[in-house]
Amino acid sequence: MHFASELFDSHPRYQQLKSLLLDLFSAGEVGDGIYLKGIEHVISVTVAPTQESTTISSDTPAASLPKVYIRTYSISFQKSGVRTPYVALKPHGPFIDLSLRRNTDPDPVLLQQAMKRPKLKKQDVEQGLGKRKRNQEVDDMGDLRGRIHIPKQDLTALNRSSKRMKGLRNLNKGGEE
Repeated sequence: MHFASELFDSHPRYQQLKSLLLDLFSAGEVGDGIYLKGIEHVISVTVAPTQESTTISSDTPAASLPKVYIRTYSISFQKSGVRTPYVALKPHGPFIDLSLRRNTDPDPVLLQQAMKRPKLKKQDVEQGLGKRKRNQEVDDMGDLRGRIHIPKQDLTALNRSSKRMKGLRNLNKGGEE
């Protein structure tokens, strides 16, 4: 996900929208770098351009807030003269135009309870994992997550053992079968 406006970090209504969209699309992990070959789609969230004379503050009425545009793109890599490939975006999937009209601020007590994180001592985390358990980690919420490494499978034996159907035989060898 890509948020292309400073309003998503400064304005409270846009911060709330950003949090909602990240939860909706499950893109909570923020990475340090980008592995280009691992990305297939981009969800771009932008705010409509505003006039230079218009200033947007936290008490700006909802009718004058700019629209939010959600666009999805698929990524294709093209050759370039350097090591990094040229990344081309192709429109893909739904395009959504949002206008922020109604907003209810959450109850401060409930918001504080919802934002609480359990206090974990480093000793408890290390004791739960132990030294022998590799590829396991405990996240901020105390959930245990693990990684599974599967070696590359040999699929050549699968081809030899299966019998080809008549409909799949090559018809170009002259005559029908």
